[in-house]
Amino acid sequence: MRARRVYVYFDDAMRSFLTRHFVFAVVYSFMSVGSAHACDVCGIYSAVQFDSPIEGSFRLGAAEQFTYLNRIQRNGSYVDNVDNQFLKSSVTQVIGSYDANESTAFQIVLPVIARDYRRIEDGSPQTGSTSGIGDIALVANYVPVRYAEGETLVRWRVFGGLELPTGDAHLLGEEAVPHNDSPSEPEGDGEHGDESPDEGHDEHMALKHGGMDHETGAENAIHGHDLALGSGSWDVPFGTGLIIQQGRYVLQGDAQYTIRTEGAYDYTYANDWVWSAAAGRYLLSSDDAQVSLRARLSGQYKGKDTGAGGVEYEDTAFNGTFIGPELTALSNHTWLGVLGWDMPLNVNNSDLQITPSWRIRAALTYRF
Repeated sequence: MRARRVYVYFDDAMRSFLTRHFVFAVVYSFMSVGSAHACDVCGIYSAVQFDSPIEGSFRLGAAEQFTYLNRIQRNGSYVDNVDNQFLKSSVTQVIGSYDANESTAFQIVLPVIARDYRRIEDGSPQTGSTSGIGDIALVANYVPVRYAEGETLVRWRVFGGLELPTGDAHLLGEEAVPHNDSPSEPEGDGEHGDESPDEGHDEHMALKHGGMDHETGAENAIHGHDLALGSGSWDVPFGTGLIIQQGRYVLQGDAQYTIRTEGAYDYTYANDWVWSAAAGRYLLSSDDAQVSLRARLSGQYKGKDTGAGGVEYEDTAFNGTFIGPELTALSNHTWLGVLGWDMPLNVNNSDLQITPSWRIRAALTYRF
């Protein structure tokens, strides 16, 4: 793709300032550590990651992340999965967005979550599933710098938003009192974790942290905070992204940080990072279509979640790095597709947790 327009003009002082911050953004994207909830990480997807806003355009699409988790670790070391515990997690982000101008885009993200699992409950392995709508996000994307001249393209974006407590958080009732067989009842009579026990969720108040298979001695590695569809909290995600293209070569980095507040059952997910950095080459580059193949490095980090009184949950900290190929395709700035596969390079965790074995990412958006 040979662009001949220069969208941003700046003097030497501004060029020096932006150069330093471009370098910082690239390094930041490579070095930062990030995550969403403990077991299944999913940053907010946006088409602006791959294509500039086009004034007056609407976009509809979906982004899927399927994660298979069956590797049990205790404090970063593998533990035999004798009872075949697993978690199959699908997070589908249904996306609608509007490009107000060539720099600003607004989007709404509706996550649809489905999880199948096998874990230790009441002393024996049990299978189950949960599904529904997650926490809806409202996000604004802003592109302060978009520079194109000849075969060089540089685009830097920043974004921020708000996650609403729309997902069902009743499974956090399992975490009401850590490592105690008599969790306290939640207060209030609202939705997403504020129900009183007589509203149909008292069965979920049976704490699963202490679950153990008495025959095999296997401990439960999948907990309420892993399965909950929502947090019951109002959270603030924000971040930045940078893409640099020189001829057929492309470098891209994105980082997202989320500030978490107290949610259902006095449970607070730890603030978290998600990040990615990709480098590759355009297999096809023309005015009508671009197809690129990239090597993608990504990661996640979060500390320990907390409960009432600031009590820490020992089995919630997670730090992982993943690598895999990614294919992107853009047609006439109308259809955008992404397909990727991630394998863990390094995973560290606290206490006993189920951890990812692999994950697949796919997205398709349409502009009209």
